[in-house]
Amino acid sequence: MLEQEQSVEQEVDIIVIGAGGAGLAAAVSGSAAGAQVVVLEKSHEMGGTTQWAVGSISGACTRLQKIHGIVDSIKDFQEDMDLFTADLLPKDNFELRSLLAQEAGITIDWLESMGIIFAGPYPEKPHRVPRMHNTIPGPSFILKTLLDKAIKSGVKFLYSVKTQRLILGEEGRVVGVEYLKLGKLYQLRARRAVILATGDFSGDELMRRTYLSKAAANAIPICPQNTGEGHLMAQALGASLCNMDIIFGPQMRFPRSPKISFLETIPNWSILARLGRFLLRYLPPFALKLLVAPLMVSNMSPSEKLFQQGAVLLDADGDLLNTDTPAFSMAMSPSKKAYIIFGQATAKLFNAFPNYVSTAPGIAYAYVDDYLAARPDVAQAYDNVSEVAQALNIGEQKLSASLKDLPAGKIVVLGPIYPMLTTTEGGVSVDTQCRVLGMDKSPIKGLYAVGCVGQGGMVLRGHGLHLAWVFTSGRIAGSLAPKLKAA
Repeated sequence: MLEQEQSVEQEVDIIVIGAGGAGLAAAVSGSAAGAQVVVLEKSHEMGGTTQWAVGSISGACTRLQKIHGIVDSIKDFQEDMDLFTADLLPKDNFELRSLLAQEAGITIDWLESMGIIFAGPYPEKPHRVPRMHNTIPGPSFILKTLLDKAIKSGVKFLYSVKTQRLILGEEGRVVGVEYLKLGKLYQLRARRAVILATGDFSGDELMRRTYLSKAAANAIPICPQNTGEGHLMAQALGASLCNMDIIFGPQMRFPRSPKISFLETIPNWSILARLGRFLLRYLPPFALKLLVAPLMVSNMSPSEKLFQQGAVLLDADGDLLNTDTPAFSMAMSPSKKAYIIFGQATAKLFNAFPNYVSTAPGIAYAYVDDYLAARPDVAQAYDNVSEVAQALNIGEQKLSASLKDLPAGKIVVLGPIYPMLTTTEGGVSVDTQCRVLGMDKSPIKGLYAVGCVGQGGMVLRGHGLHLAWVFTSGRIAGSLAPKLKAA
């Protein structure tokens, strides 16, 4: 008999594994439906991959769309989503995509009802109307709000715990979990259901090398804690996995700023978020840029258009990398680290729209001077090649050969940058109730999967669709699981 941990009951209604966006949404939704909920999180804090997002959620027929006179339909939303992934539609999950089209707007309104503020909606082609709702001041506000809501409603959280396996009861029903904490094994029973919200598998090297291309397998996961245990635990019970080989990336990405942005320190007070929405709507562009500058230069992806205008990409040894596929070239380099280097003409070009270094879609843009001012850890200007060679610890002769086509004058260096995986697309097979399905397509009793682990074969390309599924699937599973007959 395994020792029981004393900080929670030995039996609850619902166990949620993972405290990212999907897990928090499931916990709040489940608690609101009257269930006793416990969340198990392997890290020492909540957040998951959601905390690394820009904070865009796309949806149709929302309250904000109606306020701005935007006429939309579920059918149009789904058709436009299809345009993002036309080449992959034969592999897509039509039923789940239909569910997302129907429910994403409801999820945005649900989040608004808890005090979360959105700016927009903003346009993004090929969406025919504006659908991109951006959280103010960012995704951390959603996470903090959901966490506060969950705690106030009685949800309990256990951190730094590693789930080992799912426990089966009679008739193959999932009735609990076994987890490891401080070297001891514990069991926690679930009267109603277990909800997997463990994220993707990008942090597990073996799974990356099993399912992905060599370049993707070599890339650096943005959330190393996402090691695919939800995938593996469900698979151990006979669940099928879908589209494990599909991925959008890797992508070039700057490291996170070593300085804590004031946006990250703002309390999740509704009045502050409402002020932020007002400022985004009415501030002149120069003032708006000052407000969102910390967001624009924090952990963003540099535009590949830099390479079309004279920039070169060098690895840490000073060797030229292929700029046609820059992130893949970086992933295959020994150091997995690179620098974007260009001269004055390119720097001038990328100091004005439409040529930007990075962007938060629909909000604002960051240019070369913004990076030089706000991110001296990843952006520097030098007078000559000798200074660059000394700063990057690369031999001057070799560097001169690599930069021979660069015009004379000042040299701008952006980096280091890294080839990173934000998320993998492959997930556990689920139905439109987010119930995990076995190989025979029948539900595994008492088991749900949400977010990336429960993506069910959906292919989500385009801004705001991953977060839309994260919060939508969590909300749906959390509301349905309490209705299951108790085990």
